[in-house]
Amino acid sequence: MNAALIGIHKKSLLKFLTAMTLFAPVASYGQGAMCTSIFSSDIQATQTIDGTWRKSSSDLFMGFRSNAPHFWNWLYQNQDAAILGPRGVATGDPHIQNFGDVPLKQGGRKYTLIDVDDSGANASLAGDFLRYFVGNQISPFKVDAKDLFKAYVDGVNGKKMDKPQYLKEIESNSDSDFQTHNNKKIGKLTDGDKFNDKAELTPLSKTPQAIQDLLTQSAPVFKSHMQGMTYLDTGFKEKDTGGSQDLPRFWFLLADAQGNRHIYEFKMETAPATSLFAGQPDSLTRFKEVADTYRPKEEVAGPFEFIVAGQYTFLLRERFFSYVDLDPAKITSDSDMNNAKQMSLYIANKMGEAHGKQAAGKALANQLGKSDAFDQLDALAKKYIALITKLNQ
Repeated sequence: MNAALIGIHKKSLLKFLTAMTLFAPVASYGQGAMCTSIFSSDIQATQTIDGTWRKSSSDLFMGFRSNAPHFWNWLYQNQDAAILGPRGVATGDPHIQNFGDVPLKQGGRKYTLIDVDDSGANASLAGDFLRYFVGNQISPFKVDAKDLFKAYVDGVNGKKMDKPQYLKEIESNSDSDFQTHNNKKIGKLTDGDKFNDKAELTPLSKTPQAIQDLLTQSAPVFKSHMQGMTYLDTGFKEKDTGGSQDLPRFWFLLADAQGNRHIYEFKMETAPATSLFAGQPDSLTRFKEVADTYRPKEEVAGPFEFIVAGQYTFLLRERFFSYVDLDPAKITSDSDMNNAKQMSLYIANKMGEAHGKQAAGKALANQLGKSDAFDQLDALAKKYIALITKLNQ
């Protein structure tokens, strides 16, 4: 195992533990800076969710991905533009890697939102698209700004785009093909019935005592969601980049009655980034509103839900390995770049469709139909890009 994953020095440990700050799952998330104390009795610290920019040593796009709270806090302070008025349920952190194809329980797959950490209610719908718009414009697969805007407006007005050929080909794979694909991916992360180094997990015995205590306290609830499965192995994962950086997560390697292996992830949830723009309901209510708006109406294969374990909320999801792989760090060919650009337009259209169907959809369509709508959005985007470019230097 990589020593960097095992050896957590004091500074990293403090940062790591403060990131575990949560509100009780039955409490509402309120707009504005928020502060609570961590659960550990050994180290007392606090974390203020204030939307401060977290500088990235990588490129600006990765810095952008890691800073959804900063965006929504900035938007709260810059919401005078009329286009930002209509509110509803927002994705919170829309970018091309937060959408993917998920298998359905009765067969087939659907392309959908796969990350709901920062999603929320009562947020600016055009502001939600603005975040997506900014992300695309600073990404390697930037598309023409007016084309992106048009795709979104068309969606708001109920005009659906055809699926890109890239997505059609992915969805043409059979359920058996996907099972084989998923099994191969899991096989690369395991040796026999154990996770290997490629899974980039920390053995539980090497984690801080607070993490071990958290698992012990949460284990009864976790186990209740793994009934019918045979337990094989457990590991701890922490990301240090992206929107979910520093969030504790536990991976469980399981086997079903047919011998197929599965990876269940329990990821601790914090207050969503959208809570810096508007007050949010309790975590379970928030999840239901987001799922009803953006997730498939059909039952998906494997779990995808918020669960409450004591005073903490976790996102439980089965780690499926999507056919969609549009990581900008991995895109090298012209074909990949073209696929990413076509999918970028498609996501904009799908966001617009979901926004347009909400109660504020008509008001949103009216704002987007004004002659200066694009100029309003583009000006906000340029203002924010200039700010974060300076902050990330």
